[in-house]
Amino acid sequence: MNTHQNVLVKHNYYRDSLELLRLSDEIKRYPGIVEASLVMGTKTNKDILIKLGFPTHHIAKATSSDMVIALRAKEASLLLATIPKIEAILRGTGGDQSPVLDHSSADGRQDLESLLSTVKDINIALISVPGEYVKGLAFKLIDEGIHQQIFSDHVPLEDELQIKRYAVKNHVLILGPGAGTSIINGNGIGFSNAVSTGPVAIVAAAGTGLQEVSALLDHCGIGVRHGLGVGGNDPKEKIGGLMMSEALKMLDGCEGIDVINIVSKPPAASVQQKIIDHAIRHGKKKYVMTFIGGSVASENIKGKKASSIKRLSRQSRKIIITNTLTSSVFATAEHIASVNKSGLSVDPIYVQIEDLKRIVMKETKHLKNEQKYLRALYTGGTFAYETQVILNGLAIRPLYSNAPLTKAQLLQNAMRSFKNSVIDLGEEEFTKGRAHPMIDPTIRKLRIVEEASYDDVAVIVLDFVLGYGSNPDPVGSVIDEIKKAKQMAAKAKRHLSIIAHVCGTRRDPQGYDQSLTRLKDEGVPVLPTNAFAAIAAAGIVTKGHIDFKEAYSRFIGEIQRGKLT
Repeated sequence: MNTHQNVLVKHNYYRDSLELLRLSDEIKRYPGIVEASLVMGTKTNKDILIKLGFPTHHIAKATSSDMVIALRAKEASLLLATIPKIEAILRGTGGDQSPVLDHSSADGRQDLESLLSTVKDINIALISVPGEYVKGLAFKLIDEGIHQQIFSDHVPLEDELQIKRYAVKNHVLILGPGAGTSIINGNGIGFSNAVSTGPVAIVAAAGTGLQEVSALLDHCGIGVRHGLGVGGNDPKEKIGGLMMSEALKMLDGCEGIDVINIVSKPPAASVQQKIIDHAIRHGKKKYVMTFIGGSVASENIKGKKASSIKRLSRQSRKIIITNTLTSSVFATAEHIASVNKSGLSVDPIYVQIEDLKRIVMKETKHLKNEQKYLRALYTGGTFAYETQVILNGLAIRPLYSNAPLTKAQLLQNAMRSFKNSVIDLGEEEFTKGRAHPMIDPTIRKLRIVEEASYDDVAVIVLDFVLGYGSNPDPVGSVIDEIKKAKQMAAKAKRHLSIIAHVCGTRRDPQGYDQSLTRLKDEGVPVLPTNAFAAIAAAGIVTKGHIDFKEAYSRFIGEIQRGKLT
């Protein structure tokens, strides 16, 4: 089919990436339009437009403060007719379309003054402005006694420290910065899933981690009342766990909560000490402390080996320490079962070792000897981190990432995988001037096909995050690329394994069961948790030569079918 295309560059025309994504999707539905991309002229966006087949010489003119309009249509007349419509929308004169918002008043202070003077009884505010403007807004809201969820990234660390110190003095809770997920009284904020309300509270410095734990608990029939995202910097030495501590104090006083689950990458030693001390000395609930990738046996706590604390936990049944999101959920269910004095089944999210082995052996059966590498393309940063933890623990090496752990190596080019690679598509190099990959699948669509073209790739790992704020159809948005990847491999007379995990609940708007069915129909095994998916991928890339019992012992926990032990 012959097509016609055009690229326009609007200089010094900054627009919000989410709004541009919405407009791009709207324009793609115009009659005869084959492709429409409205993006800021960042390097990543320009590289993507070139991969989509748009002419390099036009795209190269754009800078990061310019907006690029790239269109492809079946007929030249349709192309010419569409451009004036886009410009009218951008000017705010496009009929029913709302105008794209200009950020010339990004700090929002004038609007805030007006709002506070007219609307009373506000107890929480959501902040999403450029990072350099957050501090002024946050201080003003703290003075008003208003709790805050700060979505904004790139808030200077010193600003975050000052904000949180001031908030502690004024008994105000700061969620974030960079916190995309929270649950307040059962109601999700930002990226969140439709979970039932129940006796669990989660304090998380990992957004996708909070979603995974709350969604998996929902599958086990356990509800979450509060999920507080304190931001990834909070457990670091510089911030000192200020909001983790405040959140724990608040939640300890909440009725109807039996278990508090803390989800984080391993905190600074002083922060971990503070959290454990609070739970032992002052805590009124039962606790699960999920330090993803943390080595429980190697930590020292008040001069005692952490294994002693672990034994103390088992005796008092008050604290359980875990190192993956999956084991975190099983530990939480164990606490709930002990409180309710009744059994809880974890069958909906558990895979028996023999069942996982069967999946692995089926997928490895037709792999060629040269297929020896793994490629993981994650939209959730916590999933990318947890997968590296598991792959490192199972000696899958060499391991590369654009966000590497200690034993992984930094990719020289995040746009190009190398050997075993775990890619966090939510990192800044992919999101500057673009919507988050949970919303915009464009980069991952291109990467799935690219990874499938390499003869030495055995398995591609994908996560799909359902829920509010995410793409309306995460699976459907890349299903054609999954089909194409499988077809490319088959044409080259090799088998390509694709392993997936869907993070979501049956009440999420995208449809959990439908998402699973669509993947399985394309020959994609779907694992109930990210940890199981990572272990399966490790098994495939090694042709089944991993110690599955050791993997379960280290990263899943000791679970028997139908009950918790």
